[in-house]
Amino acid sequence: MTGLPPMLAPPAMSDAQALAALVGGWQLVLWTTFHSDGTKDHPFGTDAIGQIMYSADGHMSCHLMRTDRPLFGKPSVYQVSDEELGQSMRGYSGYFGRFSIDAAAGVITHHVDGAWYPDWIGSDQARRFAFSGDRLFLEAEIGTDLVRIEWRRVVTDDSRRLAKGLR
Repeated sequence: MTGLPPMLAPPAMSDAQALAALVGGWQLVLWTTFHSDGTKDHPFGTDAIGQIMYSADGHMSCHLMRTDRPLFGKPSVYQVSDEELGQSMRGYSGYFGRFSIDAAAGVITHHVDGAWYPDWIGSDQARRFAFSGDRLFLEAEIGTDLVRIEWRRVVTDDSRRLAKGLR
């Protein structure tokens, strides 16, 4: 018996429909890690910020961070000690690359070209995905944990004008 919530169900859509639904910008709502003992936590806090972007040509970028990272008070990262920088980097995560979709399986795979954590470079990060209204949910198992990240679609005046012009 596990204390993890049910996994996301694959969306009822084609790869093309999933691509159309994913393209654009998304702001972080909540990053939750569910543990097999039934507990959960929020690795960067409940007030963490972040964004994920998907482009129509198959590129993506994802950034997450704690909001309480202290300022260094120095004009350049090269004037900060390795210890200070290391502590600050534990409150940040980011990577970029390409992505592919298997809508039937409900999986999007991020093919990492560059990352804040070098061991991710060249890796494939598979995530189950689902939509609910203006929300995107991405999740993956990390060891015995289930990580689920909720995103909210970003709709700007420019994107509204662009969408209106495409109709």
